[in-house]
Amino acid sequence: MKYKRSETKVAGYALLVASILAFIIYAYLLFNTGLGILILELTVLAAIAALLAVLGWIGYTMATVPKKKDEL
Repeated sequence: MKYKRSETKVAGYALLVASILAFIIYAYLLFNTGLGILILELTVLAAIAALLAVLGWIGYTMATVPKKKDEL
């Protein structure tokens, strides 16, 4: 499927604006509400979960890869 250059530019600008807005909302919730500690805890939890999911996926892939013929 070929994309026109203008379609990818629009998608790029949309991602840029969405990321800036997400950062502003995150910063507002972190510093201007009483939810700062909860938001930090959830952020750390999500980061650790993502890291462990990647490590688990790597481990699963290493454990289930078929052996080469010369290793049999």
